[in-house]
Amino acid sequence: MKKIFIANWKMQLAPTEAEKLAQSFVHTFKDTKNEVVVCPDFLSLAAVSKIFKSSDLSLGAQDASAFERGAYTGEVSAFDLSSLGVKYVIIGHSERRTCMEESDKLISGKIKAVSAEKLIPVLCVGENATERKQGKAASVIRGQLKGAFKSLPAKNLRSVVIAYEPIWAIGTGVNCDPLIATRMKTIIKDWCERAGLKKTAILYGGSVKTDNATSFLGKAGYDGLLIGGASLYVDSFKNIVNAKSK
Repeated sequence: MKKIFIANWKMQLAPTEAEKLAQSFVHTFKDTKNEVVVCPDFLSLAAVSKIFKSSDLSLGAQDASAFERGAYTGEVSAFDLSSLGVKYVIIGHSERRTCMEESDKLISGKIKAVSAEKLIPVLCVGENATERKQGKAASVIRGQLKGAFKSLPAKNLRSVVIAYEPIWAIGTGVNCDPLIATRMKTIIKDWCERAGLKKTAILYGGSVKTDNATSFLGKAGYDGLLIGGASLYVDSFKNIVNAKSK
C-alpha cells in the first residue's frame, strides 16, 4: 500500500508564496510512488489547483463546511472544494478544536458533508500534555473517534483517513517516542476494527522531521505522515517523503 504524505501549509504563506512553492513541488515530485497531498490555505486553492492539474500531486483542503450551501458566512462547501479538484480534506485538526472550539458534533457533520462529495476526510485526533500526564490519552482518542463517527452511516466511514497528532508535539519540536506512537496506533486500529473499519489508513503528525520520519513509518507502523512546518520547504519535505521505513 502506498504511503500517504500530507503537507499542511496552514496559514503560513501568502498566495504568491504558495504558488511558487507549489511549482517547486510539481518539479520535485515527478513520478512519485507515494501519495503526496498538499493542503494550501483557501485563498491559494484555485491557483494551486491549476498548477497541480497535470502533475502527480493530490490537492487537499485544510477544512470544509458541514453545510452544503446557504447563508453561512465565511464557510467553504465541500461541493466547491470538489469542483477545484480537491481530493483530501483535513477535519478536526487540534488547532481548530482548540482555537475555534469545534465540537465532535460539528466534526461529524463535516465528515458527512465531505464524504457526500466523494472527498477523503482526514480526521485528526490527539491528546494534550495534561491528558497524557494524567493517563487519559487512550480514553481521549477513543472519545474523539466515537464522537466524530457518531450516527454516521458506514458509507461515510469507508474512505476516512485518521491522523494521530499528539497536541503536545505539534509545532513544539518535541518528538513523540516511537513506542508511544506505536501504542496509540494500536489503540486507533483496534477501535476502527471493532467499528468495522478494517482498512483505515492511520497517519502520524506532530513535529515530523527528516531525522524522525523513518521511526514513525517503520517501527511505529504508520501508513503515512501529516506534516506542518517541514512541508514549507521542498527539500525537507522531499527527504521525509523519500525516507525509508526502519
